[in-house]
Amino acid sequence: MLLRSAAALAALVLASATGCTAVPLEQADALRAVTRPPLGRPVLSFRWKKSTSDRMTETRPQEFASALVWRDTAFIGSEGGTFYALAAKDGRVRWKTPIGAVSATPVVDRGWIYVGTDDGEMVCLDAQTGAVKWRYASRGPIEEAAAVSGNLVIFSNEADQVYALDALTGAFRWQYKGETPEEYTLRGHAGVALDGDLVFTGFANGSMVALRAENGSVAWLTSLKGGSDRFVDVDATPVVVHDTVYVTSSSGGAYALDKTTGLVRWQLPLVDTSQPAASPGNAGGVASDGERVYVAAADQGVYALDFEGNILWRQGTRGGGEPAPPVVSGNYVLYTLAGDGIFIADKRTGDVLQWFNPGDGVSGAPTVTDDDRLFLLSNHGLVYAFDVTRF
Repeated sequence: MLLRSAAALAALVLASATGCTAVPLEQADALRAVTRPPLGRPVLSFRWKKSTSDRMTETRPQEFASALVWRDTAFIGSEGGTFYALAAKDGRVRWKTPIGAVSATPVVDRGWIYVGTDDGEMVCLDAQTGAVKWRYASRGPIEEAAAVSGNLVIFSNEADQVYALDALTGAFRWQYKGETPEEYTLRGHAGVALDGDLVFTGFANGSMVALRAENGSVAWLTSLKGGSDRFVDVDATPVVVHDTVYVTSSSGGAYALDKTTGLVRWQLPLVDTSQPAASPGNAGGVASDGERVYVAAADQGVYALDFEGNILWRQGTRGGGEPAPPVVSGNYVLYTLAGDGIFIADKRTGDVLQWFNPGDGVSGAPTVTDDDRLFLLSNHGLVYAFDVTRF
């Protein structure tokens, strides 16, 4: 193969060293997640990797946790049960604390780390030492990030409960319980989004709620079932942009809601019209850069929408596995697929510039810092760190 540029050579070196593959801007099949030729732009440069748990002998394991990077440290948990503070530069272990299996992304406030566990505990740790300050047991797995509002830490769990605790002591402040359907529901749950004095989240029964952060009272409640009566879960953490809340429903697709009233402004079913008897896809996470909305749906693709619900582009993910919420960083939109790893696309066009599969896929969302570093947890429990090049 003739290498025509230094960029192409760098892409080949990265591909052979880490499994990272750059791709051309033209795709033969826009609906497939892979396979892609080893040519294109080398966005990622491998820096280091660190094992958080030994899952190499397991068949199709999954890790859903994402990293929090604060100052010069990456904080992350995993199914292995140990929570790590790793030096962002080289992966050196600063401290580690056993807290139980973690699928959630940590948050930090005033030097304290808040992270939920799969056993349903919210844990507060000292960011400098890893010492546990307090733990609070809820009644369902906590798989999404908490949010801090003043002196409250607010979070949701898979039992369709929303809790508010005193951020300093862990003391109970209020709780809201959504109605859990009797039939089977999809794995996972929505996290909470804060905007002003309101808390937004969704539930497995297809409803979306706005709660007052001060006391947990209901400001509004809206159904997003989309005319379906099965698998209506609202499992995506909402995104608030100006006066609108953007969210997805597994049965109804993407929605835009009035932030104050909860009234539906528009709905976009995510349907693969190329398939016979097409039905809505399993809509995943939502992200926004303040100019567009980005939505991921299993086997349907990653969509870029304008604020009126018009599709600007769609990048196929067919056969790639369940997507995590997309992440927007500069001129890139990054998304992971449980079977095929991480993809870096041009957010203006959706063209995939590069992809990296550690061999077992990636189920959690990536973390990109302001100084262009990317952190990723593979399904075999390996934390990968990359430098990000901007084009």
